[in-house]
Amino acid sequence: MHTKNKIRWAILGAGKIANAFAKDFPFMQNADLVAVASSDLERARNFAKEYNIPKALSYDELYNSHEIDAVYIATTHNFHFEQALKCLQNGKAVLCEKPITVNDSEFKKLAAVSKEKNVFLMEAMWTYFLPAIKKAKQWLGEGRIGKLKVIQADFAVPMEKNYEGRVYNLKLAGGSLLDLGVYPVSLAYYFTDMVPVEIIASGAMTQTGVDERLGMIFQYGDITANLFTAITTRMTNKLRLFGEEGYIEIHDFWRTRSAKLFDQDYNLTDTFDDDRTSHGFIFEMQHANDMILDGKIESPVIPHSRSNNIQETMTEVRKQIGLKYPFENS
Repeated sequence: MHTKNKIRWAILGAGKIANAFAKDFPFMQNADLVAVASSDLERARNFAKEYNIPKALSYDELYNSHEIDAVYIATTHNFHFEQALKCLQNGKAVLCEKPITVNDSEFKKLAAVSKEKNVFLMEAMWTYFLPAIKKAKQWLGEGRIGKLKVIQADFAVPMEKNYEGRVYNLKLAGGSLLDLGVYPVSLAYYFTDMVPVEIIASGAMTQTGVDERLGMIFQYGDITANLFTAITTRMTNKLRLFGEEGYIEIHDFWRTRSAKLFDQDYNLTDTFDDDRTSHGFIFEMQHANDMILDGKIESPVIPHSRSNNIQETMTEVRKQIGLKYPFENS
């Protein structure tokens, strides 16, 4: 499957997030970026020219190519299931942007095909691989803040109020949860390594029927997570981990470069700053590449079970706030 111990990658999609992947690709080891595909072939050609990628393809050409080992899916989440499924069915490893699917039933199907075809499948949860996030988990494991009790996280960004656009479109799986809320939800899993035993959600809906603002409380026994997301306002976009003996604070946690450690009297006791020159995608990219070279079908950092748990949680949240997409089965 692989040539000279290198993975031959293609990017599916040529939008903003695909650019971040392409910009970080020169940092990759044991990998070549050989193609980009778009629904707009001219856009694919321009993207390929900008990043010196050998081939610009249609989606079908990508699925059927024998010169591609792995695909990074950089489209919006309403397309992920169909595109990831076609890649897996054609023997191509998949690194798919978050959320990897719209609901847990879709993800379960992808995971089953991954196992059936013995092909790697991973949700691109890049935040899990950022050095500052890993340092925070190390501090937690070392007992630097004592026993974890409360997680607070909000991720809210004002999006263009275009009721015809994708973010506000019920038919295209719009709303704040799947676009932004997936970050605090997934980080709550990362720092607890548990499934919540209780989920409480309250949302405010737009005139188009998607969630505009959403509050979530997850109970994990001794730990409570208080999470918020919105598409109509900007919040602090911080993650805080409160323990019995201090707390950890991370600004812009979804893309962070730093973490701060405080004692229980709010005195700053330690800081961490990473010195990366990349955007930050490289950490998950290299991990996925190494896993594929190693013959794995899932990542130990974001295994299929974790992606499934996140999907099940978000499906339950949507159920509680009455958010159902018209293409979902009854």
